Amino acid sequence: MPAVYPVSVRSFAPRTDNVDVIWAAHVNDLQNEVSAVERTVGASPHVWPGWSPSGLTPLVWPPRPGAMTLKTPPPVSNFGAAKTYASVAERLKVLQQQETWLTLMVQLLVGQSGTNQPTPAKPFKPPAAVIRAPGMKVPAGEGKWVPFKWGAADYDPNRMYQGGSNVVAPVTGFWDISVSVWADSTTRRPNDLHFVHVRVMRGNTEIAGQDSLIETQTWIRHRINVSWQGRWNAGVPIQVQVSQHGASDNTVDANATISASFVRDLT
Repeated sequence: MPAVYPVSVRSFAPRTDNVDVIWAAHVNDLQNEVSAVERTVGASPHVWPGWSPSGLTPLVWPPRPGAMTLKTPPPVSNFGAAKTYASVAERLKVLQQQETWLTLMVQLLVGQSGTNQPTPAKPFKPPAAVIRAPGMKVPAGEGKWVPFKWGAADYDPNRMYQGGSNVVAPVTGFWDISVSVWADSTTRRPNDLHFVHVRVMRGNTEIAGQDSLIETQTWIRHRINVSWQGRWNAGVPIQVQVSQHGASDNTVDANATISASFVRDLT
């Protein structure tokens, strides 16, 4: 008699020694049912040979050509659809593939993949700097601009200042720049005025400026504050330049501080 499994389960009548006759059909029926079970379960259902879907390779990090990505389709695209498999082994294989795919996708989303993990991203710290020019001589001459030569950085983790007169943006973005300048006065002679001018240059473009005037017979210092907000591209230098004239037209001492704060990314 043909096997009834896996459509249904066959019932067998118990046999008694020295009472019942065991016919060949009894044994054949048992063999048919055992074979049906084996065909349904499949060969080696306890073995998982590893990830081997057609046309795909295991996920790696960093991604390389042919590796799984977030766009790689799952082994079964319709998770909820009914499906008849050729064997239990085939169904278990698909379940294992699906579990592996889901695990790899989760690892990719969190930036991990097995033992080959990417370096965790460090929290973004907005670039900033506070740099000083300790002092320099400014000769007299209207329009004779002299760039400050920066000499010390109170705070500069991104090395925006690397010597000389330039401060360079490490990233392109919207920046807030503040400049403070102090310069000596030479208005000791009567009837003379003393002027000090400060400008901020982004590359070859003047982006901000301020002037200071001290009246005759005054010994106070020039104090000039300049501020600017705007786009500053990575690698573009900024300079602070100064000029002075009037009064006794002597060389004066001047020093400055520049503060730069990154506001937001513009790339």
